[in-house]
Amino acid sequence: MRLLLFHVAEFWYRIHETSPSDTGTHIGESILVWIHSEQEDESNRPSVLRKTVKNIRWLANKNGVVSIVLHPFAHLSDSKSDPGFAKALIAEVADRLRERGYEVHTVQYGVFTEFKMSVKGPSLAKVFKQF
Repeated sequence: MRLLLFHVAEFWYRIHETSPSDTGTHIGESILVWIHSEQEDESNRPSVLRKTVKNIRWLANKNGVVSIVLHPFAHLSDSKSDPGFAKALIAEVADRLRERGYEVHTVQYGVFTEFKMSVKGPSLAKVFKQF
């Protein structure tokens, strides 16, 4: 599992090749998480799920943020899990975070997006985790 986490002041995205009238989705201050699940994660799902939620919660709490954006991102490693596994894992991460009181937005799996983000400056605004 690889996570690239950003503390963003704002995040906007739009699904690539949508109609010109689609203004996209704007999300205010949040922890934006690029999630990449690897093939070996499939045999270690409970641990990967627990560590993923734990790392996201840790950074959100450190930055005093309750809004989380989960963005599938299959470009952090050459090893990739099965798409069905990755999609289900992200959905379960979202559910676990919601159960703990976080507001969670999940970017649709399997689509290309255009995006803009404003990342904050402190050292804990940009974190990479691999496990």
